[in-house]
Amino acid sequence: MLWHSARGINLIIGMKKIFLTVLILACNIVFSQTTLPVTYSKIKFVYEQKSNFFIEDDKVYADTLLLKAEYPKLKFSKVISPSDSTKIIGFLEIKSFNNEDKKILQSNLYHTTHTIEGTYDLKKNKTKLFFTRGNKALNETFKKYFGGNYNAFIFNVVVNYNEKKIHTNYPKTNYTKSFDSQLKKINFTSDDKSIGTYTFQTNKDFQTNLVTLDKKYNNKITPDIIFSNNDFGVIKIASLFDTITLISVIYE
Repeated sequence: MLWHSARGINLIIGMKKIFLTVLILACNIVFSQTTLPVTYSKIKFVYEQKSNFFIEDDKVYADTLLLKAEYPKLKFSKVISPSDSTKIIGFLEIKSFNNEDKKILQSNLYHTTHTIEGTYDLKKNKTKLFFTRGNKALNETFKKYFGGNYNAFIFNVVVNYNEKKIHTNYPKTNYTKSFDSQLKKINFTSDDKSIGTYTFQTNKDFQTNLVTLDKKYNNKITPDIIFSNNDFGVIKIASLFDTITLISVIYE
């Protein structure tokens, strides 16, 4: 009986040691991926872009300003956000949408849902970004509310810092723009230059977005939006319509 007890204790101790070893290894892996090493040649990073609309229990939720902008003729109700109890937002019953209302929502969800995988090459001073539109959740939403799947779409953007050009490559067309025509200037609202806004002109009017940066990241860590005065990497860009968030960074 005592032998079995001792054996059980030894087994538990052994399992704890194994668990601790695995935990240490896991921590080391995460540390190596997210901490700036002494030398590296490439920075790989991933952003997630999401629409600021979301659907839950057949209701369409969004900031009240977004609902007013996209659905000026519809009357929405205010409610505590299901995803953030500190925010008051608006919602519309999706069953009240006509075909045109659904098309507006469908277009927003489709064009603002991306996984953005970027690689900055230090030697070439160039970033290549791969945009994958949609995900499993979006596909389920399209099937439930819009009567079919979304069309899968992949394209890439090459930011050449030496040439000061941005090359966008879609499946059927390509185009190139100069830095001068695309550079955005951040108006910083914090002393450490980690938070600010930038304003630019769209086809309809002027739009102002909020940008958040982190000093631990290289300033080449950014989606396809290029800034003239950022010292750090971009961790979030929030517009009225969508939000782009940095998910991971790996140095190689």
